[in-house]
Amino acid sequence: MTTRNQPYFPGSESASIAWLIHFAAKLAPCGEQLGLSAEEIAATLADIKFYVWYITTYYPGIQQAGLEATAYKNILAYDPANTLRPLPVMASYEDAPAVRPAGILSRLFNLIQRIKLSPAYSAAIGQDLGIIGTQSIDTHNYPGLTLEIQRNETQEYVVVKFTKYQHDAVAIESRRSNGEWENMGISLKKPWLDMRPLLVAGVPEVREYRIRWYNDPTTSGEFSPVQKITVGP
Repeated sequence: MTTRNQPYFPGSESASIAWLIHFAAKLAPCGEQLGLSAEEIAATLADIKFYVWYITTYYPGIQQAGLEATAYKNILAYDPANTLRPLPVMASYEDAPAVRPAGILSRLFNLIQRIKLSPAYSAAIGQDLGIIGTQSIDTHNYPGLTLEIQRNETQEYVVVKFTKYQHDAVAIESRRSNGEWENMGISLKKPWLDMRPLLVAGVPEVREYRIRWYNDPTTSGEFSPVQKITVGP
């Protein structure tokens, strides 16, 4: 069972994470009413917790570690200063959730199919869980955001695509290599292109983006979930 068969499940990664967090918060209060056992509810919540943690914390951390290892390799080979540098420090995750079996989304979609067949199921419950139609939990709170990499004759750059949902524009913020957030400006039309050169020439870097509504003359609403992408030389 894939996301193409689930019209309620958002297509973008950031929106799907917001949807999962919302679903997890709503499942426990109505799960037993819908015929789910306490064990099933607990297992589903554990699945979602691990999946969200992996996508938002572990995977970006591994990407960043790879970039730092590449930068260290280049310095180790060619640093003209002959300096002694400590090895890059690998991230540790003391509060990491327990690893779950593969197939998390497939199990979740099967569970939702069972929920919809429950005699206790109603449209109101479906709306509350976010499992009806094409609704996306984040649509009314912050803009939709997707990223992709493109290349011209001299460099890679980031294409920032967004959905305004009838607002005037979006305000874009970005940071690089875990630095400070920078205000990148206001965009009325998509896409917005991030053509900045790399912080260190020849060394790939992770760029993070978040956006919020801009309705002239002020920003409003929540920031979108942070999205990350790696830009190379």
